[in-house]
Amino acid sequence: MAPPSLESQSLAAIKSLAHHIEIEFNYSKSKHLPVGQYISSPPFSVKGYEWALHFYPQGNSLAKSNGTHVSLFLKYLSNIKEVQAEFSLNILHKNGEHFSTRNPLVYNNTFKCHPSSDDWGTSKFIPRVELENLFCKDGLVIISCKIIVVSAPAGVDDSTNGLCHDIEKLWGRGERFDVTFEVEEERICAHKFMLAARSPVFEAELYGSIEEAKSSSVKIKDMKAEVFKALLRFIYIDNFEDRELKGGSSVELVQDLFVAADRYALEKLKLLCQQRLFVALSVDTVLTTLILAERHSSAWLKEKCLQFASELKIFTRLALTEEYGQMMQSFPSLFVELRQKVTDLLDSLTNVSKKQKIG
Repeated sequence: MAPPSLESQSLAAIKSLAHHIEIEFNYSKSKHLPVGQYISSPPFSVKGYEWALHFYPQGNSLAKSNGTHVSLFLKYLSNIKEVQAEFSLNILHKNGEHFSTRNPLVYNNTFKCHPSSDDWGTSKFIPRVELENLFCKDGLVIISCKIIVVSAPAGVDDSTNGLCHDIEKLWGRGERFDVTFEVEEERICAHKFMLAARSPVFEAELYGSIEEAKSSSVKIKDMKAEVFKALLRFIYIDNFEDRELKGGSSVELVQDLFVAADRYALEKLKLLCQQRLFVALSVDTVLTTLILAERHSSAWLKEKCLQFASELKIFTRLALTEEYGQMMQSFPSLFVELRQKVTDLLDSLTNVSKKQKIG
């Protein structure tokens, strides 16, 4: 990829680092850069690794679109190459209210040492006409980037010490267990003190006045054994990798773990599951995820699902599915909210079209 001009590097700025990285690009001052020329954002850090966004106002050479599309790539800058990460790229609507519902990009690959694999993204991120009409405000465009590091790099040995490792060993050795859970047809052992320290629900069940507190065996209903074991692993080591679940990063299993995290008031695990479910949104998963977000009081995930589902191409496909009809009957309030999102989007596009004709 061609290097950015020295001037272009001053046309981007980090806008926010709260829950995701927002980067502001000066589109009006860079839109005439030739194909293959990009603006580089300032470097930013996620989990100790350095990254940057490369924004091509007229696309990179791979777009083959004669400057009709914007290209966007995430650049990995750290020296340690072997790290796995997932990320999504979205663009802020110019009204400032929400992110666009463009399909999130999902990658779960190992960075290699050769430069070509250090750039992840898309050559045709968005048509320039659409960007200018809907997402460019005062000449500026704001890109939101979410990055989830899903594995430690090779060559970094973090397994020899540390509190989390010692606690994990305690669990792994199978010693001094004082409670057994019956989940499906499996018996899964744990330490009461650990569960009570991490979850107020477990504390009430294991040390309170309810029946479970008087027994060393507790039956868990309405939960898969593999999900309960993933829940326990998070409790012991404060980490969650959905690859530990059978079937890899199955959306259905992450949805089940999201429900379990809410059931046992594990807010951090619930947040991690929300992030995974957001990254994995698709036509096949968005309605079930939306319903779960509604049932389990996740306003953030619910809004992301509504934004994704209201995109016209997505909504057209959803409206033909059996799941959509079931949602209409069982969750009429969600149906109304989704239809309102679609109506608002159509009104916005109509107003843009009228302005273009007048102009």
